[in-house]
Amino acid sequence: MSIALLPSDGLERSLVAEPLTAWRAWTLSGGRRSGYLLRPIAGRANPWPRRRPARASCWWPQFHEAPDERCRCGLHAVTEERPLRWTRSPAVIGTVALWGRVIEHENGFRAEFAYPQRLRLVCHVCIWRYGLHQAECDVVARMERGRLVPLCGDHLDLSLRCGLRFRSVNPAREVHGALLGEYAVDPLPVPELAA
Repeated sequence: MSIALLPSDGLERSLVAEPLTAWRAWTLSGGRRSGYLLRPIAGRANPWPRRRPARASCWWPQFHEAPDERCRCGLHAVTEERPLRWTRSPAVIGTVALWGRVIEHENGFRAEFAYPQRLRLVCHVCIWRYGLHQAECDVVARMERGRLVPLCGDHLDLSLRCGLRFRSVNPAREVHGALLGEYAVDPLPVPELAA
């Protein structure tokens, strides 16, 4: 397997023999019976396939293959986890392997192919406030429209006190184990706090 790594200016080209590793956030859908699925945060794109690579596509496939230097298409990932703190309602944070045609940008990459390597459920309130090292979740709540939201115990209690209604609440450990099994990946370890 080789990677064609292209800087954002598109001028230099290099081949890399190993996949690149980067960070990514997803929302979560599905359930016990149908299995859990990773979904892109932005847009209404299809869920990430289980046990096979995701392949980038573009809204205008007649003009170019994804990713293209002149477009925003491709499977996006960032070089470090810190910017994912401010992602809109992340449910899962993890590392991904990127390969095929890869375009490098200031803060990350857009790739032709990608697959998750390590995954972790995160309380979307805690990650925003404290970062990945303090974003443990205790439950995964299913909202009225089916959206799955991982929460720590404190934020579950706060949500209930504020009148939010959940269709169901499942232990995060069960959901996390099922998700790892669906994608056949390892858990993302809790990062140490920088001294």
